[in-house]
Amino acid sequence: MRMLGKVNLLGPTWLLPSFFVLACTGSGPATASRTGAPATVATVAHAPDGAKAPVTFGAAFTESSLAAGGKPAAKKLLTVPEARRYMLALINRDRATQKLPPVELDEGAAQTAGQRHAEDMAKHGFLGHWGTDGSVPEQRYTEAGGADFVQENALCFTDQKGRTLDARPLIDSEALDKSEAMFFNEVPPNDGHRKNILKPYHKKVGIGVAQPRGTDVELPVPCFAQEFIDSYGQYAPLPKKAKLGGTVRIEGTMHAPATFGGIGVARAATPRPIPVAELNTRRSYPVPNPYQMYWPPGFRTPIPIQVNGKNFALDLPLSDGGKAGMYEVSIWARVPGSPDFVMVSLRTLRVE
Repeated sequence: MRMLGKVNLLGPTWLLPSFFVLACTGSGPATASRTGAPATVATVAHAPDGAKAPVTFGAAFTESSLAAGGKPAAKKLLTVPEARRYMLALINRDRATQKLPPVELDEGAAQTAGQRHAEDMAKHGFLGHWGTDGSVPEQRYTEAGGADFVQENALCFTDQKGRTLDARPLIDSEALDKSEAMFFNEVPPNDGHRKNILKPYHKKVGIGVAQPRGTDVELPVPCFAQEFIDSYGQYAPLPKKAKLGGTVRIEGTMHAPATFGGIGVARAATPRPIPVAELNTRRSYPVPNPYQMYWPPGFRTPIPIQVNGKNFALDLPLSDGGKAGMYEVSIWARVPGSPDFVMVSLRTLRVE
């Protein structure tokens, strides 16, 4: 029987997973000065609302027992919803080793974005953070209806072979164990996945799970995407498209413990399909740095942001030297544990 992507179900030799590497690979938070563009882009944080009720995975094994350091009684095949809850339990078990609060399962935009990417990788046999359609994590999250800042961990095989996905796969719990272990057991300086799992104020995670159909000559192997998010505020919707040289209204309300800082705008090339062979060479993804930052009155800024208590608004100009493309709107705030401003929201729109 042929192994799929150098992985078999008895003794996997997992390929090194890819990580959503940000503009600066340091461990510190994204920062921005009061007078210019941000220096780096990394993490944001928030405290969770609480954990969901325990879910049983086989005999005498619950999510709460795993979080406390327990292990499954035996290997088990899980449905996709069960696999998501199982991986959530693994994540929270690992966070508990550092005395961090648990994250909740996001079954909204983060899950939709993660599922889209996991299916894309499994169907085409690649690993990375760009999609075959040229999409990037914040774009997929925005298009799914998300408004916060997303950080992605991903794992898949990389043989570049097209496959048919199983519409109702059963996921081997050992594959989940090994995937989370690969992320969490990384050592510095190549420990980006681990750092993502251990961001102190991560609040939620969406989990994508996809698996090709098994055949007479191949064993099915799953692919995963973890989409960590943190919610700091509520933001008015953005249009999907806008006119070059026009403006778009950015407004919202910042929630404690965050304090509003500023608004940034970056530009990337309009997404285009990418060959799978090229996708497998892209092992890091840099979030575009803003070409312009806007601040409240009192700061040096091209246009002052209107701020009224926790509310803010700005008519944001859309022109990076008259160039069209995919524009990325970021919202910055000061959060606990960070001496400066960090990115708490990143959304995309096409400017033509």
